Amino acid sequence: MALIDDVKRRLGINYTEENKEAEIAQMISAAQEYFAGAGWDTTSASPLVVEAIALFCKMAQSTDPASLTNHPVLLSYIIQGRTVAADDD
Repeated sequence: MALIDDVKRRLGINYTEENKEAEIAQMISAAQEYFAGAGWDTTSASPLVVEAIALFCKMAQSTDPASLTNHPVLLSYIIQGRTVAADDD
């Protein structure tokens, strides 16, 4: 399933409307840039990536975008996404 479909489902949107699709796609792009800027690869469709992007989109729908910058939940997702297992070398 495409990322937009996963995010729409998490946002509770189960219909297709061209304007809404464009709005969600733009929010997904913003979320991916936000997380990429924090050093997190969001190109996979892992459950954590989907949840983080969906949360960003939910918050973007109901929050002033300036307050998203350092939101504690988003920072938590960044930390989780950037965690790398230590090499055994």
